[in-house]
Amino acid sequence: MKQQLPQRLRVSPRSAAYLVVLVGVLRAASCEPLVAKCNPGDSEVYCQCVTKSPRGGNTVSIKCDFENKEAVVLNKELFNFRNSSLVSAYVRMVNATSVHVTKEFLQEWMQAPSAALDIWRGGNLTLESMPPLDSYDKHASYRTFAGVGIVSCNVPEVPTMFLRDRTRGGFRIKTSTVGSFRKGVLHNMKQMRYLVLEDTVVEAVDGSVATEGFVTLSRREVHSWTGLILSNVTIHRVGEGAFNLTHQSDMETAEVTNSYLGTVETGALIAAGDISVTIKGNYFQRLEKAAFQVDVTGEVKFDENVIASWAPDALEGLMCHNRTTLERNTVRVDTPHQVALNESSTPFHTSCGNPQIFLVITPSHPLAVQVTTVSTWVLAALLIILLLATLSMYIWRSQEGITRYYNRGRFPIILNGRKSSQENLPNNAEINVPAQEATEEGITNTLYTNEES
Repeated sequence: MKQQLPQRLRVSPRSAAYLVVLVGVLRAASCEPLVAKCNPGDSEVYCQCVTKSPRGGNTVSIKCDFENKEAVVLNKELFNFRNSSLVSAYVRMVNATSVHVTKEFLQEWMQAPSAALDIWRGGNLTLESMPPLDSYDKHASYRTFAGVGIVSCNVPEVPTMFLRDRTRGGFRIKTSTVGSFRKGVLHNMKQMRYLVLEDTVVEAVDGSVATEGFVTLSRREVHSWTGLILSNVTIHRVGEGAFNLTHQSDMETAEVTNSYLGTVETGALIAAGDISVTIKGNYFQRLEKAAFQVDVTGEVKFDENVIASWAPDALEGLMCHNRTTLERNTVRVDTPHQVALNESSTPFHTSCGNPQIFLVITPSHPLAVQVTTVSTWVLAALLIILLLATLSMYIWRSQEGITRYYNRGRFPIILNGRKSSQENLPNNAEINVPAQEATEEGITNTLYTNEES
């Protein structure tokens, strides 16, 4: 006799498909985030994980596209970085509704001497601080690297010590919104290949981006970006000592272009040594004392900027030399007496001479404007009077009238008469022939008659 399977184990393929869909709907309805994994056999295949073993060592490339369906958590379950003896690890997260990068993931991901992380179109992005690396001593003899790229995300905060303990690093944010750049985002990063903010809005850079108080730039041509780049960004407050730049060996670059910077505090940009500095096409709402402290051997360009408000000696730290250009800058002043160039009318250092600037007087207390309709009615009345006068003049001149004034005492007497100049005599003499009766009898003028009597 055949042993029948229990009824609960008999599941048709169609029922199994319905069950999978139902499980997916229930998980989505529960709003639980998806833990990104490379494990094969998962019901949702969002990630492609490729490992290779070239001569240089093991590498892994993990690329996940969540098709705007999932809120994602990155933790140590993504991949077994620790036991894979990796020399490089690349992770890319794309098209998630939100991404949470945990400290457990960062610690595992950084087990590879060369590690890179890209998060593109990740919705709300939550970043945690990176804990100390337990593999730091093991990699001390290596030239390690860590790079992070964030594109089109909403980042409430870039925390302290987000990147740490690497020989070289790179950090780029593009087309994103950032709440706060905390002090010391970089910790024990010996050199930075690039630090880039592009097309991004930042509420505040709280202070120095490095816990050491300075960032050492180190160029390498394999990267698409080098040095410090702030391009087309809005930063409402740049804290004191935010970007303090030094260099390793080659000529490095620092660029602040086409950006809006709100309050720029003392030493917001400091550059010294073999660095080229370009500050061009920006709008500065407020420059505090010594906001830019630049004393470099490379080119210095401070062109086409607008300074809306500035403290005394706002640019006293911007040193000029024979490779410096200061062209077409606009400086706004509050009172007319500041306009004299021989006084403290410009915020530039004396080494810059008389730079090409446009001074615009903007009173701090603008005149109050009161809207009234009285002027409109007055203008309308004047226009009507002008039209009537023009019409009267036209009618009067069409009748060949002329006004003559004869003063008699204090009151003028106005008489109408005809023009009698020779050039105005008519061509037809017959109409000027006086009547016979008038010639013989004469015509008396009562005005002259009364005067004679």
